[in-house]
Amino acid sequence: MNRASKGKSDVASMTGYGRSTGETGFGRITVEVRSLNHRHLDIMVRTPRSLLHLDPELRNMARKRVSRGKVEIFLILEDRPLEFVIDTDRALSVAKALESVAAAIGDKVRLEHILAAGEIVQSNEREVGDEINSVILKTAGQALEEMVEHRHDEGDVLAQDLVQRMDELTAISRGIEEIAPDAPGRARQSIMQFLSDLDLGERVEPQRLEMEVAMLAQRSDVTEEITRLRTHQDSFREALSKGGVIGRRLDFLIQEIQREINTIGSKSGIPEISERVVDFKTGLEKVREQVQNIE
Repeated sequence: MNRASKGKSDVASMTGYGRSTGETGFGRITVEVRSLNHRHLDIMVRTPRSLLHLDPELRNMARKRVSRGKVEIFLILEDRPLEFVIDTDRALSVAKALESVAAAIGDKVRLEHILAAGEIVQSNEREVGDEINSVILKTAGQALEEMVEHRHDEGDVLAQDLVQRMDELTAISRGIEEIAPDAPGRARQSIMQFLSDLDLGERVEPQRLEMEVAMLAQRSDVTEEITRLRTHQDSFREALSKGGVIGRRLDFLIQEIQREINTIGSKSGIPEISERVVDFKTGLEKVREQVQNIE
């Protein structure tokens, strides 16, 4: 059953944690995986020297599950104590054979001479075989899956928060949109009042003056910027709805939204719009901070 069928989003955070344990011929293996925010995918594997050969496979397993973030994989092996078995019969046989040689050369048989014959002291130490590798990789896979699930659970919370914050920004932009049609007229009125205070009189041709004032007033029209702003906000919601690896796209859309609201603020000289632009920018910065956590 996929996440959508469970009523969850497919948005993933870049922070998560997973842990799993398994039993091997060496002893208990514990695999811990954690992921943090990062612009790209950065995988680090920490493993005992005897398991270094698994490094490439562990990295490949992580790449198949995540696309962004700093992923750290730790393999902790709790070694079983070594048990030794001494072949006493072989030791006696080797000692007896060496005594005749020692007597011939006038020397004595020492313990190191007997042990040098080999196969006298044996331990339960085992080489890392396919069966043990399989257990370790299975354990690592379980830890990675738990980490991925954790990332998605946190992603659900982030997605809900971002939708709510974008709705609040939309309410502010609608307030700007309601006031915006008055901007050119109010700008024209302010310019005319300014010119009237200068008392230019007959030094400026009235018709030419009217034309210049109309052009200046028209520059305060933010209709196009509001339309583009609304489009970017809709695209932001759509990306959250579809989910997947959307962190970079959301970051790009925030940049576009920032560009439009900056233009609106600079073009419109109406105090009511300026106040809403400040509120919008404050809210957008909070959205930007949250998006940095999205894969």
